[in-house]
Amino acid sequence: MKPMYARRLLKLLTPLAILPTILLASCAPATAPDPKQALVGTWTSTVTKEDVLRIVPGFRQDFLCENTGTFSWEFKEDGKFTIDQKGLPECPAPVEPHVEDTWSNDGNRMTIAKDKPAQEVYEWTVKEKTLVLKHVSGDCEPCKATSTAHPWTRVG
Repeated sequence: MKPMYARRLLKLLTPLAILPTILLASCAPATAPDPKQALVGTWTSTVTKEDVLRIVPGFRQDFLCENTGTFSWEFKEDGKFTIDQKGLPECPAPVEPHVEDTWSNDGNRMTIAKDKPAQEVYEWTVKEKTLVLKHVSGDCEPCKATSTAHPWTRVG
């Protein structure tokens, strides 16, 4: 083969030799975002007495007003959260309308008040501006009822 043809052939084949490396590099997985970030922000949901009884059929009637209303749940990036509650119009003001505690996340499982007697675990999914919680474990029936009665809507 003449040197001129060899150079031409080398010029043609060099890009082809590099192409697999470029393709492999572009297929490398990107760093996945922290799933916890999907929860950070403020969510709201309204829970009625009927909702609570649907989730926990034996729920005590005298505690229904205390565990219903419009809830605003803010998950902060530092692992803290707040829940604010505005009671239903026909109910007296809630005794404890503001709650603060901690939360942590592992994949699609969120733990509330980890390693405390009130610990609750939920599986979660977020689609656009909707958060759906599924109770996994914990003994707080009011928490289970208010957290899972309806999907939560992102408001902030």
